[in-house]
Amino acid sequence: MMYYGGWDTEEMFDATQWFTSGMYKPRNIEADGSASHVTMLRTQEPELTDTQISELGLAAGQAFGMSSYDELDIEPFVLSEPDLSNRYRYAYSAFAKPNQPEDYFYLYLDVLNRQFVATLSVDALHGGEISGKYIQEVHADQPADAEHIKAFTEIAEAERKARRYP
Repeated sequence: MMYYGGWDTEEMFDATQWFTSGMYKPRNIEADGSASHVTMLRTQEPELTDTQISELGLAAGQAFGMSSYDELDIEPFVLSEPDLSNRYRYAYSAFAKPNQPEDYFYLYLDVLNRQFVATLSVDALHGGEISGKYIQEVHADQPADAEHIKAFTEIAEAERKARRYP
């Protein structure tokens, strides 16, 4: 049984077919080691299409616009069309509605000398447009941000190597 919809929806449905088909596996993140009833993981991590990658900046702008960071002037960032192709990571999957899975990605952004993680989603069955959902600022002194700090470090190292070895 899995929950679906936003955090305000408390209804569940039988999602057995999604796990027995081999598309998803449980995401064991509960304190007791049991599987989440909200999120799951793909057995094979999905990749974004070239079109979706080209829309990452706009999706990040969408996430900023729906956040408490909407006062930040990120227009120059979005309009500069930065190469974000190596700055996204598959995060998890969840159901928007019964039998309608969405894949969620983290997009790691350096904007205005600050680090942010945008959570983006895409329809897991049909693909299509990538949507900005949430944005959070990452702080090096916050233990909860350790996973994101590690991703930023890996991205910076890969970008440094790419500049050195064109």
